[in-house]
Amino acid sequence: MGLLDPNGKIAKFHVVIEIIDNAMKNLPPLRAVAAFEACYRLKSFTRAAVTLNVRQPAISHQIRLLERDLGTKLFTKHGANILPTPQADDLYLSVSSGLSEIARGSERVRRRGSDDTLSLATYPGIAAFWVLPRVARLSQGGDAVPLRVTTADRDADIPLEDFDCAILFGDGNWPGYETTLLVREGVTPVTAPALAAKWRNQTPQDLLQSGPLIHLEAPEARWFTWADWQAERAPEAMSVNTAFTVTNHGIAIQEALLGTGITLGWDGVIDDLLARKALVRVHDDPIRSERGYYLVRPRNLPESDRHEWLFEALHR
Repeated sequence: MGLLDPNGKIAKFHVVIEIIDNAMKNLPPLRAVAAFEACYRLKSFTRAAVTLNVRQPAISHQIRLLERDLGTKLFTKHGANILPTPQADDLYLSVSSGLSEIARGSERVRRRGSDDTLSLATYPGIAAFWVLPRVARLSQGGDAVPLRVTTADRDADIPLEDFDCAILFGDGNWPGYETTLLVREGVTPVTAPALAAKWRNQTPQDLLQSGPLIHLEAPEARWFTWADWQAERAPEAMSVNTAFTVTNHGIAIQEALLGTGITLGWDGVIDDLLARKALVRVHDDPIRSERGYYLVRPRNLPESDRHEWLFEALHR
């Protein structure tokens, strides 16, 4: 290398630059890659030109450049459209993945670098019935942090690296992330006051067999179900009513608020609704587990006042 200090720092830096430079040399012309992506996706040079706001000859020129760089044919004419070759199919997998990753990284930098907004990911029901009401109360006192909430039904649809933090359900084990328990899982049957008056004094067995139960068909079978409640509170019940089934806990809560039926409500999520008597417990003895809802954030990050603000809001 020829550039060494006693600690070898300059040499190490020089090697890194050399590796990056070699990687860049292997890249085809980036304008040609953009033209290729649009042509492949739209199956037309003309439509690609409109999308990229250039004239069609410019697109044709970029595709020829790319074909020359790669040494292979990428498209064949088929009437007014174009058909990708097998080589183009293979290239598009990498191009699409790379561009998606660049877009995600850019959006992440925009969100984190443009202002002090705290980005939070969680489930729709948690956002609607737990996070937002508490944040609103704290904000009314003038102590507010801009909050951006993104929701998804499945953990698999929440890329943790894209957010400052998340509220997720589980056992507290998210490798690479710090977790703080917000509330343990505790579940009781709840419904609107009018319907609760009918079922409040019924036995758990009668409730299971005859009550208009709202079942949650979750994409990830991790939460308690009516079958779990039956096993702990009324194992002698011969059947379980199946009046309604929904796929989202927020919808289940909303239907219970409307008096449509009786749903299982999770501690934390339903606390405000119980306090306002919008929902009423039909049975007072919750079933519990060692799981719970956790505040999840990247490990080894400096303590943030924004996270402390959110934690305070969630415990109001």
